[in-house]
Amino acid sequence: MIQKDKPIEAVVIGSGNVASVVVPALEKAGAIAVRQVYSPTPEHASALAGRLAGAEAVSDPLAVDMSADLYLVSVKDDAIAKVAAQMRRNDAVWLHTSGGVESSVMAPLTDSYGVFYPLQTFSRGVEVDLSVVPVFIQGSDVRSLDVARRLGESISGKVYEADGPMRAKLHAAAVYACNFTNHLWAIADDILRRETGKDLGVLRPLLEETMRKALTMRPADGQTGPARRGDRGVIEKHKSLLTQDEAQLYETLSQHIMDYYERN
Repeated sequence: MIQKDKPIEAVVIGSGNVASVVVPALEKAGAIAVRQVYSPTPEHASALAGRLAGAEAVSDPLAVDMSADLYLVSVKDDAIAKVAAQMRRNDAVWLHTSGGVESSVMAPLTDSYGVFYPLQTFSRGVEVDLSVVPVFIQGSDVRSLDVARRLGESISGKVYEADGPMRAKLHAAAVYACNFTNHLWAIADDILRRETGKDLGVLRPLLEETMRKALTMRPADGQTGPARRGDRGVIEKHKSLLTQDEAQLYETLSQHIMDYYERN
């Protein structure tokens, strides 16, 4: 039975990047008391359980304690349904942490299911100030929504309700802003190391100014560079200096920028 003045007895399903950052924060905030951490990889389950107060590490689905009040599923998007199929149905609240998966994937497990989605990039061992991270929640009923909100408000000052289509759009935008951008930084770092002997650190002032502009004006208004100017000569010269794959991506992005500003 979930009580408002006590931590929620919880089982964590998964031990990846999100769980490794968010679960200890939830426990430290007094929102949950973790009974078990389940992962099919025993060492991963043990690593996260070892950071929690009294949590047991388990790697067999049949060993998962089904008497807890909350099950927090924090695994890869395409693994949520597979994990759910391994678990037994009960009357607890089940929440997953994905932005791109519908909450109904957990409907076979309980009538009280939902989503607890912190919109941030997480890596093991990297501290994150969760108080400023937006958390998007959804619930199939009052109980699951209340639990999701309780978890969110325990660590963040920015908690919002969002249904599946809204979360999917937020997730897509986040992939552009974070994952794709980081990959472009990785390519820039490769070029610098290969061609100049330097690394991405030499671009730090440029990156900081680019981020400052993106956060203080509409990014479309802050766009600069040869594609924005329509400078095809510079574009072709740059392409000639790159590997085939790099040049192809450079051309695709440059053309997209030029087309974007022709339309707008």
